[in-house]
Amino acid sequence: MSTFDVHCHIHETPATLGVLDSSSNKHIAYCVQATRYSDWGSVARLKEEYGDRIVPAFGLHPWFVEQVESGEIPETWRSELKLLVTKYGGIVGECGLDKAARNPATGQLYPFEPQIALLKAQLAIAHELDVPVSVHCVRAFGALADVLREAEAAGTLPPRIMLHSYSGSPDMLQQLFLRGELGARVYASYSRLVNGRNLQKTLQCIRVMPHSRVLVESDLHDASTAALALDQAIGMVSEAHGWSLDDACRQLAENAQAFFAK
Repeated sequence: MSTFDVHCHIHETPATLGVLDSSSNKHIAYCVQATRYSDWGSVARLKEEYGDRIVPAFGLHPWFVEQVESGEIPETWRSELKLLVTKYGGIVGECGLDKAARNPATGQLYPFEPQIALLKAQLAIAHELDVPVSVHCVRAFGALADVLREAEAAGTLPPRIMLHSYSGSPDMLQQLFLRGELGARVYASYSRLVNGRNLQKTLQCIRVMPHSRVLVESDLHDASTAALALDQAIGMVSEAHGWSLDDACRQLAENAQAFFAK
């Protein structure tokens, strides 16, 4: 039985990638998520090297929206993204909205309206290619729901949508994301790194999700620590439902296979 780390950034620390060849890690499959244009090549190379153990994700994180606005990221990024997702059998991500993060160079919040435009463009690509999307959201759940409901009304939702390291409330999850056609396509993923900060809220969120649409992730850059982080995330799901670890692993593996299905 495979274990799926549905969201990580291990391409950013290549010195740790040797652990993927160790016997203790060979049962793990990784969805390696680019966040910036300059990441896309390294994610593609990981897929070429490790084959089916890597699901590549190509996208532009909201922290890099100013590079799109300035032209530092070329206008051809959309066509390049489509080509990479198609060639490597990938998904779209990491994309999303963030009202908390600041540009470390300026101390200013990243401009929000351009974030919305960038997210919409990537959702449209995921819909066009009929592939899942991985979404980052911090303090912008209402705006994210508005964008997704707009796509729902237009019939342009991607087939499956991952709310990565979901940090909103259980009520918000139910009211904003688990209704209608959108509600049938949303998966929520949890990491110890982010969601362990408020464990009781996280356990409640896991409980309100349909069992078949909970995922786990490490959200780490260091491959040498990802396996332990993944075990901790599986433990949260086990605790939330009172399942054995084996039962949690089995359900989560089925969920990930369904999420990434072609």
